[in-house]
Amino acid sequence: MKWWNHICKRFKFKTKLILFLSAATVVISGITGLITYRIHIDLFNEEVSRQYSLTAEQILARLDSRVNDMYKVTDYITLNPSVKNAIKAQETGISSYDQMKLEDELDDQLYQVRLDAPEIMGLRIYDLKENVFSLGAFAGSFQQMNPSYLAEMVHRLEGTGGEYVWNRLDSDAFIQEEKTNWILAGRLMRSVDLETYGVMLILFNTSLFESYLKDLRLNDEVAVYLFDTNGELLYAFHNQDADPPPLKELSIGATEIRDEQGTTHLYTKQTSDKANFTLVSKVSLAQIQNKGKIIVKVAVFSAVASIVCSWLIITIISGRLLRPLASIVNAMKRVRDGQFNTRVQIETRDELGFIGERFNAMASRIDTLIHEVYERELSEKEAELKAIQAQLNPHFLYNTLSMFFWKFYMLGDEKSARLVTALSEMLQYTLEPVQRLTTLQDEMNQIEHYLQIQQARYQEALSIEIFVPPELLRCQVIRLLLQPIVENVFVHAFADKRDNRHLHIRCSHQDGQDAVPDMLIIEVSDNGCGMHTSVMERIMEPMAPVDEERQHIGMQSVLRRIELIHGEPYGVQIESKVNEGTLVRLCLPYQLGENSRSEHSDNREE
Repeated sequence: MKWWNHICKRFKFKTKLILFLSAATVVISGITGLITYRIHIDLFNEEVSRQYSLTAEQILARLDSRVNDMYKVTDYITLNPSVKNAIKAQETGISSYDQMKLEDELDDQLYQVRLDAPEIMGLRIYDLKENVFSLGAFAGSFQQMNPSYLAEMVHRLEGTGGEYVWNRLDSDAFIQEEKTNWILAGRLMRSVDLETYGVMLILFNTSLFESYLKDLRLNDEVAVYLFDTNGELLYAFHNQDADPPPLKELSIGATEIRDEQGTTHLYTKQTSDKANFTLVSKVSLAQIQNKGKIIVKVAVFSAVASIVCSWLIITIISGRLLRPLASIVNAMKRVRDGQFNTRVQIETRDELGFIGERFNAMASRIDTLIHEVYERELSEKEAELKAIQAQLNPHFLYNTLSMFFWKFYMLGDEKSARLVTALSEMLQYTLEPVQRLTTLQDEMNQIEHYLQIQQARYQEALSIEIFVPPELLRCQVIRLLLQPIVENVFVHAFADKRDNRHLHIRCSHQDGQDAVPDMLIIEVSDNGCGMHTSVMERIMEPMAPVDEERQHIGMQSVLRRIELIHGEPYGVQIESKVNEGTLVRLCLPYQLGENSRSEHSDNREE
């Protein structure tokens, strides 16, 4: 995100517009190119699969036809009466001369066969009397092969019905040098009346298959495998040695595309109708698909060209389209420099025009507010001077009370001197701002001064009980929070009561539970006249914020200050019954502060 913030902060709007549009063009072109490329590849794979499957089917049909021709060629030999009679006429263990003479006679009769089937390299005939006859120009090739291998081939032909049995020649088939371009096939020699009179082994050149299968070679990375009826590999045509794929994993007559080690390959599997050969081909589509990547390159080049065109177009038209924005920016700079009478000329009705109108309204409003604030500051300075002048009266009164204290003290009237001192301390305490927090100890000292004056007034008709645990004296409370409540007791509760006045003040710590925090509980109770429920509801009703300059300290001010400073769940609770008394409970935060400035006794009863 750092590079994003760097671009947003460093470059101009026009530059960022060009960058963002260019990035959007590159992304859109890239996504379009990628989607087009994927669609192209899918369509290409589908079409190539179809065409390649048709080609494989046609090639297999041609190969099947050619193998059928080989059947006809060898049928010409096996069904020839002269060949049959010549072989059956031989005795067991004929001489070499008679063998050579018979081979020459048979070669003359098979001259046309060699012309019709040049793929036949040689023929070997085994009669039923253990005689062996080799025919053809390459008949000596059988001498290079392992006799036990040939005997095994003859043994495999037992029980067949005259069809070909094919075999791929491996290293075990040769005595010395391996011939990889030979294919061995065998069949029983049966006459027209289905009499078996020998076994024929035919040595084919691989050109029998290769001349057809090479048409499946789309590129260098292709492999073609031909399997016989039993699923044994008969011929493999590929550019490198590789294990053939398992036949069971492929479906007959279908094409499959597989991803192998990051390369896409196309598999086809076809089966011939007559020879029952199975043809499996595997071709790599990587080289062909690489040509499709030209689409991606074209998309990238198109994106680059779009970026250049976008830059030219934005550069040309930005001067006209962004001119109102530049005018607004210049006007904002002038306002920043203090020219609040600046206005923007509106030339358009679009979003920029709306911004210009709002800017003009804002500048006008700021200009008006500045004049109002300036006039208000003048009024506040004048009010401050009056407040300083008015503050001289309490100080003058405080100094006058000090003079009375010494006057009474010199006259020996210590009781009057203590009352003057209590009144003086109360006056000094009220001179400090009420919004400043104090300790419970200082607040209780203030209440004691007030109660000292009331005690002198009512004498024995007033009973006061105050209980404050020592550990709560350092709790912080709002200044002048208790005096309005205690003062209401004497102004309202005790107004019509002549004697037996009882006032109780108790402080306690309430432990928090669940989501409720610890609280400082202060209860002020009396046995006065009490009040009706309607009066309590009116006292507890929300009130408008109090003007702090007036230092209002009434009962509603107590409620309001607790709400503003502490909020929920703190507040005031009132319980009262007519002619029985009233209990006012303050729920305040339990927060310890510094030690109070004066000592306080553990239990104070008066």
